[in-house]
Amino acid sequence: MKQFGIFLSLLFLWNGCDLGKPRAMGADNELVVVASLGDRDKIQKVLTTIFNDTLYTPQPEPYYRTVWVDPENFNDVNNHVNVIVAALGDHPRNLGAKLVKQILSPSQYASSMKGDNQLIFAQDIYARNQNYLIINGPTLDKIIERAEDQGPWLKKQYDELFFKRQSKHLFEGSTLQKDLSKELADKYGWTMKIPWGYTVIADSAEQNFFWMGRDMPYRWLAVKWAHGLVFQDSASVHDYVKDIPIENFGHIQYSDYLFNIEPSVFNNTGAWKITGLWESIKEAQGGPFISYLFYDEGSDRTYFIHLMVFHPGRDKYMLLRQVDIVAHSFKVVQ
Repeated sequence: MKQFGIFLSLLFLWNGCDLGKPRAMGADNELVVVASLGDRDKIQKVLTTIFNDTLYTPQPEPYYRTVWVDPENFNDVNNHVNVIVAALGDHPRNLGAKLVKQILSPSQYASSMKGDNQLIFAQDIYARNQNYLIINGPTLDKIIERAEDQGPWLKKQYDELFFKRQSKHLFEGSTLQKDLSKELADKYGWTMKIPWGYTVIADSAEQNFFWMGRDMPYRWLAVKWAHGLVFQDSASVHDYVKDIPIENFGHIQYSDYLFNIEPSVFNNTGAWKITGLWESIKEAQGGPFISYLFYDEGSDRTYFIHLMVFHPGRDKYMLLRQVDIVAHSFKVVQ
């Protein structure tokens, strides 16, 4: 990871740090990739190595979508959110390789072709809140080797910028339902930021259950809590969460298909993350869900946070990630 810091500084020296830069443009889940047509199949393999998440809805939907751009159109897209300039080799007719050579300093270019710096990353080069990545190397194998090593770190930078930009969009002050957030804090000892458009579907102190949603397209978020620690391992997590949907949502259950439980972290707390597909037992409805189960020692409670979307025939990634950001605003206040 040390090389990233070195090249980040060099790229800032190359471009200068301009506080007057515009805000980055484009969709937060788009990768604008500038590369020659002949390199694209190989570069796609590199991107798949780094950005390897897929949402099953049940059709596979990539977390990040690739938008290919010809090198001669680089100036039209250089202020987008996620800009990637990529090339393989140094053929004089490869316009992508020529562009990379123009962007990098001679020492940077040499280190990408002869050294181990095939992935050169920086932020805010052409615009504020921007990720900027140069992929360059002599062979695909060499680049893939670096992507396997540094891909998880790189992916984290993109996920964090996505979270930052989407949080700003969701939680701008005038759009928050502050009264509802305060009511939850006073009533239950926990709260979260609630954007405009969400309405309460169920609110039961007896069942320790709160459910809110937003329609067109449908997004739902629910919180259930219990006294004490109610799980010990993945098997007990499975037993505990499997019946929650049918007991609390009425006609919704988790499908066995793609159902997954794995250790995770939720707001700096150890948690179990449950993912998969939900389905209605009454209607032909279903979609992806994410749930978190964790224990809060301060309140001596186990919390279960569930989020799901329903958007048939349309992309669901952005919707689910937005609800996930709302879920991550959860905090215990007692």
